[in-house]
Amino acid sequence: MKKKRGPKPIPKNGIEKNFEAAQSFVSCILAEPETYPIPKDSDSIRALIIDISRYTYFLQKELSLRDQRSSVIVDTTSVAPSSLSLTPSLASSPTHDAHTNPYPNDCPSHVEEDPDANTIFKRLEELTLGQQHSRHFGMSSNFQLVKTLLDYKQEATGYRQNTMAYRNIRRQGYWAIYPWQQDIQNKVGRKLTFPDNELLHDLINDYFVYFEPYLPLLHRSTFETSVAEGLHFSDIGFGQVLLAVCAVASRCSRDPRNMPEGTDSDHSLGWRWYSQISIDTSSFIEAPRVYNLQVCVLMVTYLQISAISESSWIILGIAMRLAQAMGMHRKRPDQARTIERESCIRAFWAIIAYDTCASLFLGRPRVTTTDDFDVELPVDCDQEFWNATAIASDMFVQPPDKPSRTSYWIHFIKLMNIAGLVNKLIYPIKKLDESKISGIDGISLSQKAVMELDSALNAWVGSIPDQVKWDPKRANAILFTQSAMLYTSYYWLQIQVHITYNEFQKSTHQAKSGS
Repeated sequence: MKKKRGPKPIPKNGIEKNFEAAQSFVSCILAEPETYPIPKDSDSIRALIIDISRYTYFLQKELSLRDQRSSVIVDTTSVAPSSLSLTPSLASSPTHDAHTNPYPNDCPSHVEEDPDANTIFKRLEELTLGQQHSRHFGMSSNFQLVKTLLDYKQEATGYRQNTMAYRNIRRQGYWAIYPWQQDIQNKVGRKLTFPDNELLHDLINDYFVYFEPYLPLLHRSTFETSVAEGLHFSDIGFGQVLLAVCAVASRCSRDPRNMPEGTDSDHSLGWRWYSQISIDTSSFIEAPRVYNLQVCVLMVTYLQISAISESSWIILGIAMRLAQAMGMHRKRPDQARTIERESCIRAFWAIIAYDTCASLFLGRPRVTTTDDFDVELPVDCDQEFWNATAIASDMFVQPPDKPSRTSYWIHFIKLMNIAGLVNKLIYPIKKLDESKISGIDGISLSQKAVMELDSALNAWVGSIPDQVKWDPKRANAILFTQSAMLYTSYYWLQIQVHITYNEFQKSTHQAKSGS
C-alpha cells in the first residue's frame, strides 16, 4: 500500500527537480556533447531545460552571495571556464545540505527530499539504462524481472512511470563516467592517420570491387557519404572501420604508401592502417554500435591470410559478445528494417560465417550455435538498390531484371548453418545419450548423422539460385567467382563430413580389436 509520507507527487511527464538531478544532466551533456541523446517528447525536454536553468540560477545566486560576503566584485566574463565548471566530477559542488531545497526562495522546487521507502521505490520504477545505443537484456535477466514487476504495478494501479527520468536519481560516484574514463572511451589525444585523399578513394573503390561482393558488410553510399563529411575525423569508431577497409583493400594494391616504414615486403601491405586499430575491453563503456561489429569483421578478414591469423579467433569471440549485447542474435519482427539494422544483420552473419569455418578448420567449439539465435537472414537486395528515403516496405527492392548478387551470400549462410551441425552431430565433446537409451551403438548413430547431413547438403545444392549455379562459361566475373566459392565450400564440407565418419569407424574398429 502506498504510504502517506514521502515526497510530493510530481506530474507524470515531469522530471524530479533537485540539485543532484541538474548536476547529473550537466555531467551527461558535457561527457558526450556531440552524441547526448535528446528526449523526444516535449514535456521531458521542457523539464530538462527548466532543471538546468534552475541549477544555473542557483549557482549565479551562490556566486553573488559569496561576492557580497567577500566584498570583492568579480567579472564573471573573465573567470576561467574551469573555475565555473558545473560538472560535479571536475569541481566541488557548492556547500549544501543534500536534503534541503537547493533553489533560491524566488525559484522554488516542487519536490521535497525525503529518502524513505516510497522515494526509493519511486526512483526504482523510473530506472532505465539510458544509453544512446541500447543494450539487449534477455528474458532471464534481472532487468526483465524488474520490468515485469513495474508492468504489473501499472496494470494494477494505472500509474505509468516516466522512463526518461533515470538521470535524476543516479548516484554520481557509481554511475558517472569520469573524465579519465571518457578519455579511454574516445581515446582522446590519439590521432588516427589516414591515407591521402587520392589513395583513400582508390582503396575504398578497391574494397567495394574486390571484397564487398563476396562478404556483404557495408552500404557503399552511406559509407562514402560519411567519408566525404569527414566523420572519420570526429568518430573514432567509424575512423577505425575506414582504416580496416584500407587495410583489407591494400591487399589488392602494390602502392608502397600502404606499407609501414622500413619494409618493402608485399606481406606487410595494409599493416600501416591495420596497426592503428585496437579492441580494448576498457573502451566498451557505452553500448556497442554497428561500427564495433564491422571493424571486427574487417579485422578478421585482414588477419585470415596473415602470419598472426590465430588472433582472428579471439576477435570473433569479442565480436559475438558485442553483437549479443546489441541484441543482434534475436529476431525483431516489430522493428522496421532500416539500413542501419540491415547493416547490423549483415555484420552478425559475417561473424557467424567466419566462426563456423574457423571452428571446423581448427577443431574448436563455435562461439555460438543455431540454438542461440533466430535473427533474420539478410534482405535479398543488392546494396546499390537500397533506398533510404523510401517507406520501410519499399526500402529494399531488387529490380526484376537484375539478378541479385546477395543471393549468393544468403545461400552461403544456409550452407554454414549445415556446417554448424557437423560439430554438433559428429564431433560432440559429450556424446549424446541417445545411443544408451535406444541401444544404438556409436557407429550406427554417427552413420545416421552422416546420412542426415548428406541429405541436407543435397537439398542445399539443388536449391542454388540460377545466377550462381556452376557454369564455367559464365561471363559475369562476380557471379562466376561467387559460384566457384559456393561449390568449393560445398565440396569442402562434404569432405569434412565423410572424413570424420571414416575416421570414427576406423578408430572404433581399432578399439574393439585391441589393435
